[in-house]
Amino acid sequence: MNAVAEFPALANTQNLRQIEVDYDDDTATMFHWMKPVPRPCFNREILEEMDRFESRVAQHQGWIQHAGRERKVDNIVFGSRTPGVFNLGGDLLLFMQAILGKDRDALTHYAGLCVDIMFRRISGFGSALVSYSLVQGRAFGGGFECALAGDVIVAEKSSTMSFPEVLFNMFPGMGALSLLGRRIGLRKAEEMMTSGQVYSAKQMYDLGVIDEITEDGTGLQVIRALIKARRRKSNSYRALSLAKREFQPVTHAEMMAIVEIWVDAAMKLETHDLRMMSRLVRAQNKLAASTHEHDVVEQLFAPPRAVMNG
Repeated sequence: MNAVAEFPALANTQNLRQIEVDYDDDTATMFHWMKPVPRPCFNREILEEMDRFESRVAQHQGWIQHAGRERKVDNIVFGSRTPGVFNLGGDLLLFMQAILGKDRDALTHYAGLCVDIMFRRISGFGSALVSYSLVQGRAFGGGFECALAGDVIVAEKSSTMSFPEVLFNMFPGMGALSLLGRRIGLRKAEEMMTSGQVYSAKQMYDLGVIDEITEDGTGLQVIRALIKARRRKSNSYRALSLAKREFQPVTHAEMMAIVEIWVDAAMKLETHDLRMMSRLVRAQNKLAASTHEHDVVEQLFAPPRAVMNG
């Protein structure tokens, strides 16, 4: 007698802890909000929750279970529930513990989760889903990489973006080079990744990194308007999104090869590098560096008004 295969459950928006999901029936849009604790960064728990939930979204080609009903997702908006912060990037405390404990497997597992999540978004969840990144506040390191995975990136005017990894002798290894290089070219991408500079939303728009810049507090409204405007020509926009993915495709193998380089580099960090990483952990906790901290760290976490707009 043949066993009956159990049909895999749809992604359910209930009982999520570090992400929150809303759904708009009118535009078939899922709003995916990050709310990590205790720091607004990618801790292992939020990554595992994202991976479980989003893998089911991909498995069922965009169908989810929300408010007791099955819903079809055509658009996904990624944003944050932390005021003033999109995401501050990798879990530096986890990195430090893994490096000091010479636990290469822990770093590889963490980075692999990041790549699986990023690649799923880059590839439209294996179907024709269109993704939007809504940046409200700081998007640093892995947070910036996460934003880059969206088909369309909208940032509010006071938002800032940076790759601070160079401050502790590392580089962003979970998609930055692949995605940014394809948007603005490898030379400019490398310059951005090695500068440690904090960029304003205006600078990112002028460079072609983000697609729309809007007034503070209006980002969600702008994305809703974009989705509704594109609905009238949805076939054209979806086909174009698919074509763009084929033009210079990012492969999972490419991303994992870069992860191996990233893990190798992380295991070679020295004590003074880890001290700087520790300062950044404290800065992540406070969202702003103390005045006695390293000048570059203070600049990195300065309020948006201190960032140049041109």
